[in-house]
Amino acid sequence: MVPTPIDAASDSRIRTLLTTEWYRTLSQTYSVILDATHAFFRDEGISPSIFPITTGSVSSPIGRGSDSVPVKIDIRGNDVYLADSMQFSLEIAARLADRGAYYVMPTFRGEAMDARHLNEFFHSEAEIRGDLRDVMGLIRRYVIFMASTLHERMGDTILHTAGTTDHVDSVVRHPERHFHEIDYSDALVDLVAVPGAIGSAATDFPVITSTGEAELIRRHGEFTWLKHMPWQNVPFYQAAKDGTDYSMTADLLAGIGEIVGCGQRILSTEDFDTSLAFHEVALHGYDWYREMREISKIQTAGFGLGIERLILWLMKKKDIRECMILIRNHDFVSYP
Repeated sequence: MVPTPIDAASDSRIRTLLTTEWYRTLSQTYSVILDATHAFFRDEGISPSIFPITTGSVSSPIGRGSDSVPVKIDIRGNDVYLADSMQFSLEIAARLADRGAYYVMPTFRGEAMDARHLNEFFHSEAEIRGDLRDVMGLIRRYVIFMASTLHERMGDTILHTAGTTDHVDSVVRHPERHFHEIDYSDALVDLVAVPGAIGSAATDFPVITSTGEAELIRRHGEFTWLKHMPWQNVPFYQAAKDGTDYSMTADLLAGIGEIVGCGQRILSTEDFDTSLAFHEVALHGYDWYREMREISKIQTAGFGLGIERLILWLMKKKDIRECMILIRNHDFVSYP
């Protein structure tokens, strides 16, 4: 059952929440994911962090390749934003911690909701000292740990809801069947004959659509890495792949498509200046990001996992709007 964007205080919505088995299952799933996330990062020696949810420096819009809309609010006459990611805060935290930092907090986006996108969703994000290969390894361990914990603690519930636990068990028992890697440039060649798999962008490089992501999953299996997106199409803070038009980034595909995005950050002030100019992003609001590299030139990389998208894969659901316990549709006022 897909919740409708109605007043969340209405009798029908409250009754649905409190009398439908799915929402008890959803609440339990969030609880296990949160608990497992803390356990995983504790074992990895990565520090938990908390941050304000308002900022003057958003990571979207990201310039030439942007497809994301930030949520602007007014506080005492000042234009600020609800955080579209805590990545910038985590980059600071990673410099204050020995191994890196992580958090699980809400993320806000201004695009219209649909089966793949929410106005407010929950992000598990981390920033570590290291490069793209280091963070991809961390994500792989995180996914396997998460699948193992969910299978152990919720196996019967997953079976009842999804009709199978084979997809979860396979990640744990046969990780070699997953985490196939394909470069973006190779994927474009492979998908050229697939209708709707490749779309246009406001850059020199086309985009791989949700149809294309689904085809890559079909061909290569759940949790396929799509690596090295065009540098024009990614945020200014992602490092370029030396000598190419591509970037040090990767998306992990499962379920309805991208479930994790990760990247290696630009390292030097020179990289920052080049990237900001190329992506046509104004310096205002990001001068601190440049100064941070003058003070602390440390290579970091990070990722963000969409928790609702993980749940879609876990429970074999198709519409992300089913994963809201409390509705947050920015076209409506919600109570509570």
